[in-house]
Amino acid sequence: MKKNFSPKRIIPKIIAGLWITTMMFALIGCNQSGEMPRTEISILKDGSVSIFIAEPFEASYYDEEELRQSILMEAASYNRVAGSGNITVEKIEVANQVANVIMKYANASDYAAFNDCVFFIGSAAQAQDEGYDIDKVFSAVSDEQKTIGISDMLAMEDYKILITDSEYQINLYNKAGYISDNVAVSKSGKTIIRNDESDELIYILFQ
Repeated sequence: MKKNFSPKRIIPKIIAGLWITTMMFALIGCNQSGEMPRTEISILKDGSVSIFIAEPFEASYYDEEELRQSILMEAASYNRVAGSGNITVEKIEVANQVANVIMKYANASDYAAFNDCVFFIGSAAQAQDEGYDIDKVFSAVSDEQKTIGISDMLAMEDYKILITDSEYQINLYNKAGYISDNVAVSKSGKTIIRNDESDELIYILFQ
């Protein structure tokens, strides 16, 4: 079941523990001056996942060093259990009353486990083996009148499928090919975001 948006989903027990609660400000294609802070996920070609977190950090009792130490401790704790450096913290900074954090995960499974969310990337056959319901109709990004079903997906071995409950903007390293009806795609075809408020997972096929 999809969880309500909060920074706790991105950094468990960290920002939420510092009493920060926000709503999502991500807007596809919005790079204008003065835009509100936003959090974005990027899927990289090598299979790793990077997240840029930007959340309001305004009240005087929020402590930047406490935030830093909490994030580093959580990442280190996860890595000890995982047995390797599956998560790296690349940036922690508070500027202009906004907390900016960049974290990188070795793969989608690490992202999902650390953030307690659904974030699967793999083949359609692997998704089916994992128990995801892929018996759905997906529309082509290039032509919404063109659709595919489960048998088509299973035969498309050169495509990967992203299945997630995320409400954040997601940046792909390649263009999305087919999407579920609750996904919006930017003109470039590489930026996606949920376009409804349902509890349904979103599905994106890309190469």
